Amino acid sequence: MLKTISQNGGMLAVFALITTALISLTFISTEDRIAEQERQRLLSVLHEVVPVNTFDNKLYADCTLIQADALGTNQAQKIYRARLQGEPVALALQTTAPNGYSGDIDLVVGVDTQINVLGVRTVSHQETPGLGDKIELAVSDWILEFSGKQFNPDNQQAWQVKKDGGQFDQFTGATITPRAVVGAVRHTLDYVAQHQQALFRAPANCYAE
Repeated sequence: MLKTISQNGGMLAVFALITTALISLTFISTEDRIAEQERQRLLSVLHEVVPVNTFDNKLYADCTLIQADALGTNQAQKIYRARLQGEPVALALQTTAPNGYSGDIDLVVGVDTQINVLGVRTVSHQETPGLGDKIELAVSDWILEFSGKQFNPDNQQAWQVKKDGGQFDQFTGATITPRAVVGAVRHTLDYVAQHQQALFRAPANCYAE
């Protein structure tokens, strides 16, 4: 009996070792490819919120890590700087709406140096399908309402959903989600308005050499 248990235990241990080794080899062999795919996905989003014909630097590499409450989390967020012949043109900021109906909503906000919104995209969320997921461009064009709008300290009242007296549509049966997104974008733009020059001067430190 003990011999049988010992043999089975040994076989399981060998099987576990082989499986672990295969998983490790698969991860190592695909790590670079996965990283490149993630980089391409990120670039695609960045180019959606900052037009490629407006800058000439490597947007992906010109990135600084910033921790600020205004960006919705206590984790450092990535901020990409677009420049044309060395002069600041626009920022693309990772930001988070922490008060979505089902938790955090991660966004990227593109804004030029005059605090005009170039674009906003939802990159991840857990909102209710059929209701809150209208913040995704693949589901609805609602997120495009931000494009072209200018933020300044005097028009913050407009940066709310219409139900709260602002200029942005809410969704039927799901006000919490658009309210959270509009609030996150407003906080992000207010942060940019206050710290824009410092953000462009900050060191590029998002990626290890």
